[in-house]
Amino acid sequence: MIEILESIKSSFSLDIGLIVHFATLGYVLGFLFKNQLALRSLVFISSIFYIIYYYFYPEVPLWGAIMGSCLILIANFIGTASILYDRMPFRIHEEYIPVFKSLKGVAPGEFRRLMKFATKHVSDQDTILTKELEAPTHLYYLIDGEASAYKNDHQFTIPSGSFIGEISFILKGNATATVMLKTGCKYLSWEKNALEEILLHNPNLQQAFEARIARDMASKLSTSQSQLNDQKNEIPLIY
Repeated sequence: MIEILESIKSSFSLDIGLIVHFATLGYVLGFLFKNQLALRSLVFISSIFYIIYYYFYPEVPLWGAIMGSCLILIANFIGTASILYDRMPFRIHEEYIPVFKSLKGVAPGEFRRLMKFATKHVSDQDTILTKELEAPTHLYYLIDGEASAYKNDHQFTIPSGSFIGEISFILKGNATATVMLKTGCKYLSWEKNALEEILLHNPNLQQAFEARIARDMASKLSTSQSQLNDQKNEIPLIY
């Protein structure tokens, strides 16, 4: 028992060998953090400690262990740089800032990936985006302008900042109304299959996107209710 205690005591002697204990402590503390940057920072520092230990403490430097720690250091650096890049709000066009802010919880990098697959349009004439009981090939977002939805002989106004074709996208079915844009409207479109692929590989973006569409649907329901009350209290419909 005494020999074991002496061995433990000697392992914590105030020489360069003590650095390996700090390195191990850094790894342990890092894995207790949920924050990715805190975890990676501690692992980064611990890797440096391990490299110093492997080079100076043994009689002959442990080059294999040093190379392994260097690889961990490099991989960690690249991963950290990727996280920081994702969190920096540059390369987002000013016109798309309202769209980005409406997707609550989405990192700027995730939004940039979403916008890579978006196409911007300006309607040079009255343009039909969706037709009732037909499956649209795209999901649309009205940036600027006004659209009209037609359903059961009723007309509803769709303001800017709204999705068009979201019911079809969520339910994977046909459009529930015919939607027409006026001349000069600015809007975005996503090909549905490509958009589904993006969301499949970005769960956080998918959750925020679906929550945004749900809010949009609720807003449309409220608006259509108000407009229908002016049209003899017919049953409201969303589109």
